[in-house]
Amino acid sequence: MTNLTAAELIKVESNYLAGTIGAELANDAVKFDDNAETLLKFHGIYQQDDRDIRRERAQQKLPLDYSCMVRASVPGGVITGHQWLALDRVASLADNKLRLTTRQGVQFHVVHKGELAQLVSGINSSLLTTLGACGDVVRNVMACPLPRPERTAAIEPIVAEMVARFRPQTESYWELWVDGEKAVSSEKPSTETLAALDSIDPVEPIYGAAYLPRKFKVGIAWPGDNCVDIYTHDVGIVPTLDGPGGLSGNVTGFVILAGGGMGMSHARPDDTYPVLAQPVGWVPAEGRDGVESLGDAVEAIVTTQRDYGNRDDRARARLKYLVEAKGIGWLRDQIEQRTGQPLADPVDLPAWEVHAHHGWDDTEPHGAASVLGLPVSSGKVAHGLRYALKRLIADGAVSALRVTPRQDLLLLGITDRAAVENTLRSNGVPLASDQSPTRNLAIACPALPTCSKALGEAERVLPQVVDRLEKVLADTGNTGLPLRLNMTGCPNGCSRPYAAELGIVGRTKKGYDVYVGGSAAGDRLAKRVREDVLLEEIPDMLRPLLERFSHDVGANDTTSFGDWAMQQEWTSLLAMLPITTTRRVRAQ
Repeated sequence: MTNLTAAELIKVESNYLAGTIGAELANDAVKFDDNAETLLKFHGIYQQDDRDIRRERAQQKLPLDYSCMVRASVPGGVITGHQWLALDRVASLADNKLRLTTRQGVQFHVVHKGELAQLVSGINSSLLTTLGACGDVVRNVMACPLPRPERTAAIEPIVAEMVARFRPQTESYWELWVDGEKAVSSEKPSTETLAALDSIDPVEPIYGAAYLPRKFKVGIAWPGDNCVDIYTHDVGIVPTLDGPGGLSGNVTGFVILAGGGMGMSHARPDDTYPVLAQPVGWVPAEGRDGVESLGDAVEAIVTTQRDYGNRDDRARARLKYLVEAKGIGWLRDQIEQRTGQPLADPVDLPAWEVHAHHGWDDTEPHGAASVLGLPVSSGKVAHGLRYALKRLIADGAVSALRVTPRQDLLLLGITDRAAVENTLRSNGVPLASDQSPTRNLAIACPALPTCSKALGEAERVLPQVVDRLEKVLADTGNTGLPLRLNMTGCPNGCSRPYAAELGIVGRTKKGYDVYVGGSAAGDRLAKRVREDVLLEEIPDMLRPLLERFSHDVGANDTTSFGDWAMQQEWTSLLAMLPITTTRRVRAQ
């Protein structure tokens, strides 16, 4: 174990994620020690501090202003009205805000140490949990949130299977936060499921005492609708259908993709980078046995990463680097060996589109009720929206919600459309039809002032970036263009900027790397066009590209900006860009 990182040693010696957390909760210190800080992530908690006032506090010889971020795991983004109201109530223990994440979870910021237990317990009382929302485990399972009957019937059992298999089994979480009572018992594995697992460890039959080398992400897409960015996950799952074009009909099986991931490091550009997942095989659907067989295959990938993933270099510990080193064929062999079953070749998938699911969903009836897709800027549920949602749920006008992969909300069970629209607008909440497509589609991570990884701003400055970009779009004849902008405060890529048509990635407090050319379908990586650009210069820097795009693409042409950019000769495209006031001007 001499080659293990400090984080690995802490995990191994933690007694299944307990470590010093209990003792730290009991003392009066404003922060957790390093041991507890590492393990808290598995409990859905990150220790942070207010970076806006670091210098001021240092000048006053005061300690850093510590607090925590707490993340609720919401599998598939599914939230009942009761659960939303419970989450809203516990927000009073944080900064009175809720944030929707790019993985369909819900976050609370500025939770002080003394409020943690009450907040986490409150989340669990709603039959949601923070366990496994962060940390080196299979994190919140993403899925297409659109509640059409055929999608729900196919996707819901897969989500349930993934949650049952991969949520950590340690008792330490329940002992620390909910006095040993498993409030989320409905999401625990069945006795039959547990009996079927290879018990490598009596406590954690899949993870073992060291858990995984790094975080592990699973997403489930619907054929033709890549709202979950299926190629950016460690494992992606896509049902196959027997109807025309593979877009409707009965589920025949599941294509499995593996090896995606967005994270990289500016300090290590040669050996850390974003990667898109590759098809590895196909599993037939045979009732419940089909979903269990799918679970067996995914478990084989997870345990392969557990056994072979890099534990001495966290920057290269994700599954994508293992697949790159060993090959997708090797991973397929591992799946077959570990399941004892042959894995069929992956079948071709229908062409992708990325749907934001904004506006009223009229494509298929939802009984007597309707579904409204509501854009939420950077996932930040502001006061007006919080009040409107509480009123709509309490009045029975909205029965349930879904968090989308782009930090938005679907409101379900609506029978009076006009009343819902009036309530939202009267509380200052814009509908998708009230804003430009680019504003509706833009997403950003929280970044500063709390995220310890952030190098620059994201969430707080996104509205201003969109303001400037909308002006440039109007000036260049691109008003109404659905440009997909993903912004992040650091290269870890939480908002998936490297798969966007326009990706903006923080490099310094004021400088950002700019990427263009990701596909509107989410199946191609963007390329970097400029490095370390001042944020306010980015929209005008893009002006020549947008002018040429408007000239080349006719009014009736559906070519996306990202596709157009990748169709250009790359040297010529870079030459269109003006020189910016950066310290370094370098293209990739």
